[in-house]
Amino acid sequence: MSHHYLIPALIAGLIQGIVEWLPVSSKTMITIYFTVIGIKVQNAYDLGLIANFGSFFAALYYFRVEVVKTIKALGHPFSSDYYARLLRFLFIATLATGVTGIPAYILVRHAFSSIGGSAAMVVIGVLLLFTGFIVRNKEKMVARSQEVSHASPDGHDTERVPGVGAAIVTGAMQGLAGLPGISRSGMTITPLLWNGFEAHEAIRFSFMLDVLALVGAGLVPLLIGHGGTSAVAQLGLTTTILMVAVASVVSFLAISAVIKLASRWRTSTATFVIAGITLVVAILALLGV
Repeated sequence: MSHHYLIPALIAGLIQGIVEWLPVSSKTMITIYFTVIGIKVQNAYDLGLIANFGSFFAALYYFRVEVVKTIKALGHPFSSDYYARLLRFLFIATLATGVTGIPAYILVRHAFSSIGGSAAMVVIGVLLLFTGFIVRNKEKMVARSQEVSHASPDGHDTERVPGVGAAIVTGAMQGLAGLPGISRSGMTITPLLWNGFEAHEAIRFSFMLDVLALVGAGLVPLLIGHGGTSAVAQLGLTTTILMVAVASVVSFLAISAVIKLASRWRTSTATFVIAGITLVVAILALLGV
């Protein structure tokens, strides 16, 4: 175990476990954190993606009933049954995620290796500003949704499921969330709200889609370009496993409370503040201050 990175790995797992369920990019928070303590920015970005494995186990358990019923729907995938329609939504959205997400990852890897850490942090800061505007728009839409709905925020409509068009748009936007600074939940909840789903429905579909996205996010750096291998080598294999384990435990403890409260929290201001700090630090580093 790399004892030098033991505490940072614990902190990164904690960040992943909590922030994954908020409309703030957990991989970006981990990327910024690891870069600040001296890990190469491209490795920090890959470690932020690998940390998603921890949240996957928590999401799989939280949605275990839906997961089992959706898997059973594989026997009748084209029926009008709720879980068959949910299966089609998840399948189509996941394909769309791959179409945009894999190129986004490759682009980021090439960009980070070319422009250097400080310039990369400037890019991250700009993308965080973009996320702030996306999240603020989402917060306004959630507020309007709650004004016209008396549904429980932790309940869900067992009849409505996003159609093909909504699945493609939601999945494609989720893939773009592979870019640093972009929030996955912010990018997926927003198009679902655009398509007329109420806040509690959009949040639940977003997090159910996250079950598959978390696996993909963790696998991509390990399977494409060997970026994940380099990142794990710098942090240490055992230390990386510890980070994922902590992320899993914290995610398990946090997911229920965060999902219930997510539609009520205003995180756009915090995102703007983080973006501002990131930009200031990165610009000072570029200037050699």
